[in-house]
This record gives sequence, structure tokens and C-alpha cells, in this order.
Amino acid sequence: MKKPFTIICIAAMLLIAFGLCSCGNNSDDVSKEASAQQINYTERTFIIIDKLVNNKVEDFYSYFDENMKKQVSLADLQQVWAKHLGTYGAFDYYKTDITLTAKDGYQIADVPCFFKNGSATLRLTLNTKGEISGFFITDNVAASNSMQLENDIEVTFGSEEYPISGSLTLPDGDGPFPAVILVHGSGPSDRNEQIGPNLPFMDLAEQLSAQGIAVLRYDKRTYLYANQLAQQTDVTVQDETIDDVVYALEYLKTVNSVNAEQIYIAGHSLGGYLMPRIAAQTPDAAGYIMLAAAARPLEDLILEQTEYILSLEKELDDASKEKLLKQTQDMVTAIKALTPDDSYTAEQLGGTPASYWLDLQNYDPITEVQNSNKPFLVLQGGRDYQVTKTDYDLWQSAFDQYSDVHFRFYDNLNHLFMSGTGKSIPDEYQQKNTVDTVVGNDIASFVLDHAAIEKQ
Repeated sequence: MKKPFTIICIAAMLLIAFGLCSCGNNSDDVSKEASAQQINYTERTFIIIDKLVNNKVEDFYSYFDENMKKQVSLADLQQVWAKHLGTYGAFDYYKTDITLTAKDGYQIADVPCFFKNGSATLRLTLNTKGEISGFFITDNVAASNSMQLENDIEVTFGSEEYPISGSLTLPDGDGPFPAVILVHGSGPSDRNEQIGPNLPFMDLAEQLSAQGIAVLRYDKRTYLYANQLAQQTDVTVQDETIDDVVYALEYLKTVNSVNAEQIYIAGHSLGGYLMPRIAAQTPDAAGYIMLAAAARPLEDLILEQTEYILSLEKELDDASKEKLLKQTQDMVTAIKALTPDDSYTAEQLGGTPASYWLDLQNYDPITEVQNSNKPFLVLQGGRDYQVTKTDYDLWQSAFDQYSDVHFRFYDNLNHLFMSGTGKSIPDEYQQKNTVDTVVGNDIASFVLDHAAIEKQ
């Protein structure tokens, strides 16, 4: 998973090469000597983007400033663009209502682009000469209108500044029902946590509601308010994820058809990694479910995922692989050594502001999770290369002395808890699949068993 300000989803790790920002000199065919005051950055953006989407990659590359050209070769750019088109299909159109943001003397332009098989936002960082000092591609993982189930009810909750839209899936009958809140992984996900054609959260909502459990899934704050959050320099996981989980719990407690004493919180990937913090702020929840939850620092996983995907990559030569790996290693080193006095841009830190990483520097989920005495269910796929058995084993060690903690390991499931064979690869996320029903069954058993105990 995918992102104007959140952690890089290494499923698209080849694009990490373009999370760069620099300044330098270059020549071009428009306003060669123009000053910042003379440049119309909107028109400039259209001129530059037109080159790329019309497959004039060399012309697009000519707009790179000298520092960008030192870091990214024309061959690198051509390979990445070809791979993007291979996944998303031919370019269709882009929206003309682009977003321009001024920051640190640069103009940052976000251009929503639509392809045959999906959409993505192209981000250009332009210097005062109108040259490209940074280039980043972020996946738009869902259409604006998320798919719904027949038994979904549209709901709204959250803060006055950031109201959140979502779907409450209710089982047949009158209730009150136990309920599960689904918490996203990294990236600006919609309520279905759509990745390519896959809808893991909708799958879980369907599976759980069929067994008598209400499910709340919602559009992530970074999905609904990407532009606003991208302009903030002090964003943390509290803003990105945790605040809205707290709002979701408070909302569900007011729903008559939901048993307010039996609301569980299920976090996938980043949502699972943050579950110790979430648990500390939601003491009224009945229990917690962690799906593919990292137990190690996120930057360590970024490096591990990069190494894994480069080991599978057949199109890049060794020099290109080494270059990409070195860039990732440098970024991870910078994140680990980050201080409040550093002046790294978000582009230099994986598309994520320094505040985000500083907030997580002292976060130890293994230690913090032991402050909760609520039931936990920990789920892990054996084919998951983004979060691995190493993390699952760490959670088992953390909960070693706890009686009401349950573990499930599925040898054939990937990071989305969808079945497959052989090594998991990023491209399989673009193949239609569904969450394995064994996952829904295990979650349902955990919830219903505890609900039954509560009634005794």
C-alpha cells in the first residue's frame, strides 16, 4: 500500500526513486530565463505533464534540474514509467483542477491522472526556474464512490474539521449486535481499503455481518482530506489514524442496533502496528484484533521490503538495483537519526513529514501493548512480505504471559489475507481476489465467543 503524506507502500517501491527534492540548473523550451514571478506554474505543470503522459519520456526528463539528473537517470525514469503503464494500462486523461502548494521556495503540483486500469496522482516539485526538483507518483487506490453492500448504511462521524464518511454493515435481525471497527493500513485508503481490484474491508464486512456481527468501515482521513493534510508540517499517526478510531468507537456506542459493550477494533498493517496506542485511547472497547501488524520500526520494514522486491525484479540491472537500495538505506538512516532541528523535506523522508517519524521514534509497540488487559486476536499470513513471521513471533513473545490472547497463522495468505502460492509479489495485488473466509470465521469466533462469555 500508497501517498501524499503517509508512509511509502513498498508495493510500488520502484517509485521511491522519485521521492526526491533538489535544486539546480537546467534548460528547457519554455521561459528558459524566467523568474518565479514570471512563471505561470499551472500552465507550466500542464506543459510538463503532457510530455510524460504522451510517452515523451525523454522530453519530460529534460525538465529535471541538474541534481535530479544526478540522482535519476533517463533509463531509470523510462523503466519506472513503463512499469507503471504495465500495471495501470494506457493513459486516459488528467484533471485540470490541479492542486498547487507553495513550500520552502518551491511550487508543488498534484495532478490526478486516470489510466485504463486505475488512477494515480503525479506530484511535481518545481523550483523558481520552473524545473523539476522532485517527482513522485502516488496510487489512488479507490474511485470516489466506494462499492457498497446491500445491507450497508451510510454514516458520518468525526470532528467538525474532518467529518468522516463510512458504511455501517448490519446483520439481519434487530440486534443489538456485537460490532467490529476496521482500521486501515498506510496510505489514503477508502472505506473498503481498496487495492487494485481488491476490497479487503468490504470482504470482511460481508463475512462478519453474515455471522451476526455489525461492521463499521470508513474512508480514511488522508483519503478524504489529502490536500489539506499534505500542507501540514506537524502531522502524526494521531492525526492520520488514531483520532478517527476514537471517534468511530464513540459513534458506534450511540447506535441502538449495536451492543455498546461488545465493540472490537481490528487494525490491518499500520492499523495493527498502532493498536497498542489505539487500545490506550479506547479503554471501552471489548477487545482488539491485529491483522498483519508490524512489531518493528516502520523504517526497518521499508528497507526489508525494498530488499525483497529488488530480489524479485528482473527488469533492472544490478547498478540500478544498487542505486535504489542505496537511496532507501540513506532515507532510513536519515529517519533514525532525525532530530527536531533537521530540515529534511517530506519528499526526502519517503513522502512523510519529519513530525510523523519523530512521533514514532520512541514508540515501542511490544512494550506498550502489555498495558492492556483486554482480549487480543493476532492474525498473520505466511506469504506476507510486507509484515512477516518475524513480527508475528515478536507479538507471541510479548503476550507470552497473557491468557486471553489468541494467534492464527495462515501459511498460504498474503498481506491482504488472500490466498496464493509461491512467493508473494506486488503485482498480485492487482489480480482480483477475496479475503479468505477462514479469516472472517476466526474473527467472528473470537468476537462471538467473547460476547457469549459477557452474557453469562
